[in-house]
Parts: sequence; C-alpha cells; structure tokens
Amino acid sequence: MLYPILVEYYVWFSLLLLAVTWFARQSKPATRTNLMYGYGMIATLGFVLGFDWVAGIIFGLLVLEVGRLFKAWLDKKQAQLKK
Repeated sequence: MLYPILVEYYVWFSLLLLAVTWFARQSKPATRTNLMYGYGMIATLGFVLGFDWVAGIIFGLLVLEVGRLFKAWLDKKQAQLKK
C-alpha cells in the first residue's frame, strides 16, 4: 500500500528530503552540500530513467534524516532530565 503512494508522489518526497536535509544539517555546511548533491542526483536519475524503486530509497533516506533529528531531540531531553 505504501509503494503506490511513494511512486505517485515521488517528486514531492524528493523535495521534502532536500528540505529536511537543508534544515537538519545546518551545523555542517560542507556535509549538507555534499548530501544535497547526492540526494538530488539520486532523485533526478531515478526520475529521468523511470526507476520506480528509487522512490523507496528516497523515502528511506527521508526516514533516516528525520530519525537523526528525533534522536538528537531525545538525547537533548535525556540530558535535561539528568540535570
């Protein structure tokens, strides 16, 4: 059920991944730039060549970026509770 949604909104998920990466990686501009180029290239090649399975990769990368933000937030909350 998730796969048709990913394929239908492929471009939107790609743009969302780039936006999340832009805001999530503000502390390291060099890493952010490299990730933006890499994610953009993956999304573009997948779209141009018509590889539907790349939508799953984009979604997985999006989950990893959001998960990294959530983990940092949880670590910050844990540190506050220990104080």
